[in-house]
This record gives sequence, C-alpha cells and structure tokens, in this order.
Amino acid sequence: MEEDDDIEIIKNVKLYETLKRAWNDEKNAPILLKFKSTEVADFQSLLASREREIEELEQSANESGDGNEMLLSAIGREELNRAKYVLRSYLRTRIKKIQQFPVHVLQQWKLLQELKEKNPEETDVISEKEYEFTLGLVEAYEEHAKSVLANFPLKEYRDAFIEFRDDKNEDEELNEDEDEELSMVSHPNEANKMVFIRMLEDVGRIKFDDGTDEGDAADLKKGRILFCKFEQFKGLLESSEEGGTPRAELL
Repeated sequence: MEEDDDIEIIKNVKLYETLKRAWNDEKNAPILLKFKSTEVADFQSLLASREREIEELEQSANESGDGNEMLLSAIGREELNRAKYVLRSYLRTRIKKIQQFPVHVLQQWKLLQELKEKNPEETDVISEKEYEFTLGLVEAYEEHAKSVLANFPLKEYRDAFIEFRDDKNEDEELNEDEDEELSMVSHPNEANKMVFIRMLEDVGRIKFDDGTDEGDAADLKKGRILFCKFEQFKGLLESSEEGGTPRAELL
C-alpha cells in the first residue's frame, strides 16, 4: 500500500514539474508552443481531487479544533494554491501570445488541421477553448475594421485580413499587390530570436547554422547551456519518444 502511495506521489510530482517546465518554455519561446492537452487535463483532475481532500481535512479540523489538523490543512491549501498558480500562469501566458498574433495563430491552426488529415496523431497548437477565443478575437477585430475600412475607395483595401477571404479560388494567381497584403499579418520573430536552452539529456552531435557557409556542430550533453537561435533548436523542446521527457528546456 505504501509502495503504491509512493508511486502515485512520484507521478504527481513529475506531472507538476512537466507543467511548470511547459510554462517556463512558453514564457521564453518567441512562438506559441503546442498545447499540453494531456498534461493539463491530468493536472486539472489532480487539482480537483486534492481540493476535495483539503476541504475534508479543513472541515475535520474545524470540527475537532485539533491544531495539527489545522496546520496540515493550511499547508495543503498553500501547496494547492501554488499548483493552481502554475496552471493559470501557463494558460495566461498562452492567451497573451494569442492576443499579440491572433491571425497568425489562426493560420497555424488551419495549417495543422490539414496536416492532421494525413497524420491524426499530430498535436494541436491550441486547445478547443483557445481556438474559440482566437476566432472570436479575429472576428471582433474584423467587424471593427469593416466600419473603418468601408470608406476606402479601393475594395482591395476593405478587408481586415485578406487571408480569410472566401471569394478567391485556390488556383487563381496572386498579383504583387495581393502578395504584399498577404504578408502584412503580424507574426512572431522566430527566425532571429536568441534564447538560452539547457539540455535535459545527452542529445549527441548536432550541426547548426552559425552564419557561415560551412556551419558548425556541437556535442550536446546533459546540463549544457547554449545561447542560440530558437528556430534551430526548438525541436529539442519535445520528447524523442511518445510520453517521454523533453530533451531540452528554455531558461
């Protein structure tokens, strides 16, 4: 019985550390990372279970007046609040990024849906609720922009976001003006963003672009910290196997 409890505690601690690392990565990454759907769902279940346990302990402490139970319930409540803070901070950080680049996020979501048709196991970049929030944000901005842009003499400039027009055939070629309009959507500077990244396991020798024609290579061992372009090493933030630990984390 004690062994099962120890296993459960280790599992919960690992889940907490995983979500805390996801929050830290999200804070330091220039782009919106893929949503940790499984981890968030498991963590929410854990918080709900722990909430019930603490409420029972608080009720028992109030009825008995036992000082030890009151102390344990207070410590438990503090730990629970800390865990809730991590989850809320992770979700708030993602919402902030969505608010900065809503159209870009929605474009990425649409591209991913096309990839999921070929590979159903592909992970969503945003959750269902985040998608609803993003879509509502874009639609609200479009509605607002229409009232401003309606007075423009050229109809080409009356759309808030050309990318979402439904009146263009896919086979129809874009002219130079439309190409310029398509590139006007704000997006994060992923290519040139410099970040600190720490290896969580031995990755091996990796070749990367150092600005020269030949490039450079480095032996990435566990614990090594690099100051590098995010784009070149972002793949290490994911595990090399399903359900495994990420190979690196952002600092």
